[in-house]
Amino acid sequence: MILPQLNHEQILQIFEQLPVNLQRSDYLLVGCDNADNWLNLLSTLWKLGFPNILIYNSTQSVEGVFYTSDSFPQQRLILSSIDHYLWARRHWFDNLKGWEVRVGLYNNPPRTLVYPEKQIFDGYALMLLREFLSYRGAKFIPMLTPNYKVYSPNDCLDLMRSNKCDLCGDLFAFSNKFSYTYSFMYLYCNILIPTSQPISKNYYISAPLELKTWLLVGFYVVFICSFASFTGWLQHGRFEFGNLLLQIFGSLLSVGFKFRQVLGRLHYILFTIIALGGLICSTYYLAFLKTILATGLYEPQIDSFEELVRQNISLIVGDYDKTVLKLYDFPDILWNITQVVPYDFIVSHRRVFDTNYTYLAHSDRLVLFSFQQQYMAKPRMRPLPIDIMHSLPGFPMRREWLLKFKLSETLLNCFGSGLMQKLAADTNRQTIHIGYLSLIPSEQYEARPLTLDYFAMPLKILTTGSGLAFVCFLGELLWRLLKIKRRNV
Repeated sequence: MILPQLNHEQILQIFEQLPVNLQRSDYLLVGCDNADNWLNLLSTLWKLGFPNILIYNSTQSVEGVFYTSDSFPQQRLILSSIDHYLWARRHWFDNLKGWEVRVGLYNNPPRTLVYPEKQIFDGYALMLLREFLSYRGAKFIPMLTPNYKVYSPNDCLDLMRSNKCDLCGDLFAFSNKFSYTYSFMYLYCNILIPTSQPISKNYYISAPLELKTWLLVGFYVVFICSFASFTGWLQHGRFEFGNLLLQIFGSLLSVGFKFRQVLGRLHYILFTIIALGGLICSTYYLAFLKTILATGLYEPQIDSFEELVRQNISLIVGDYDKTVLKLYDFPDILWNITQVVPYDFIVSHRRVFDTNYTYLAHSDRLVLFSFQQQYMAKPRMRPLPIDIMHSLPGFPMRREWLLKFKLSETLLNCFGSGLMQKLAADTNRQTIHIGYLSLIPSEQYEARPLTLDYFAMPLKILTTGSGLAFVCFLGELLWRLLKIKRRNV
C-alpha cells in the first residue's frame, strides 16, 4: 500500500472495511514520514486487529528503511528487514507480560464450570483457554454474566458488544455477527428423549397376541361352539351352547373336558379339532406371556420426528438456542412442540431427567449425560437417533482481538493430540464431584406392598368369564322359555 501522504483517517477507514479473514495477511506500507507518526499508525492498526505490518520509509536514505513493531503488548518502532520481520511475526505474542484478557463466563458443563466462590473456572473449553493464556504470560480476568449460574450466551455476547470482555470462555456455533477462532471439532446436535416406559401389567393379558390373532381365536370359538350346538340339536333336539362354550374355553386354557353332547364320528372329529386347536393356542399364548413376564413389556421407542410429535412431548429450548436453530435449518415439523423457556427452568428439569420434556444436547453434552446415567440398568433418557444440526464451534471474540489465530493453532494441536477428549473426560467427573449434576442410580429391588395393579389382570379375567357365563345363562334361559311357549301353543 503506497501512501503519498500519511492520512490516518483514510488508512483506518480502509482497514476497518477489510474482512476479518484478512487480519492474518501481511501488509507493506510505503510512504514518507517521521518515526512518531509511523508508530502512532502502527499502534492504531494493531488495535484494529492487524499486527502484520511492515513499513518502508523512504525518507532516511536513497534506499529507504524498514520498520516494524517490537513484541506485544509494548509497542516500539524498531529497524527491521524482511528476514527479521518474518521471524518477528511468529514471536510477537510469545510473552504478553501480564496483558489482561477479559473472559465472559457462565456455567455450561462440560465446556465451562464456573464457581467463583471456590475459585473454580474449569470445563474442557475454559481450561484450554486458561492454559493458553498462562503459557503466553497473559492474565486471565473472569467477567461473570449477570446470570452466570446457568447457560447464558446472550449475556456474554452483550458483554462483548459493550466492550466489557474480549471473548467468551465457551464454544459457540459459528455466526457472522462475531469473529470466531477456527474450529477443528465436529459437533452434532440431537434431542434427548425419554426411553420407552414399562407398559402397565393390565395390558399383559392381551399383549402376546395381535388383534388379528384374537379375532381369529374368537371366530374359532364361535364357529366350533355353534357347529357343535347345531349338531347336538339335530341329535338330541336341544341346544347346549353354554356348556359347549365353557368346554371350548377350557380347551384353550389347557383344562381337561368331556365332549358328550355330540354322538358318533362327529364326536371324535370335533374332539380332535378342539383338542389340537386348544393345545396350539394355549401353548403359543403361554409361551409369549411367560417371555413378557420375565423380561417386561415396554412402549415402542421413538425413532423419528413424526413419532416424537405424535407423543406430544414438549422440546424446551432457550432464546439463544432458538436463534441458532433458525440459522441451521431446524426441521419445521418440530416447531409445533418447541417451547422457549428460561435457561434455569431447563437446567432444573434436565438435571433430574424429567421425562415430561425433551432437551437439546450436543455430542459433548450427550457424553456427560451418559456418564450421569452410567449406574442405571436402563437409562432414563437417550438421544434421538437422528442428527438435527451439525456445527464447527469456536470461541467468539471481539473483531480486534489479536490472539485469534494463535488460539486457533492451539485448538488444532489439542484436538489432534487427543488432549481435548482428555479434558472433556476430566470435566465429566468434576461436574459430578462438585455437585452440579448427580449420578442417578437404578431403582433398588425391594419388597413393597401389593397395589391394585397386581389384582387388575385377574379381576379382568374373572369379570370376562363371569360375563360370558351370564350371557350363556341368558341364552339358555331364553331358549328354554321359547320351548315352553311352543309346547303351550
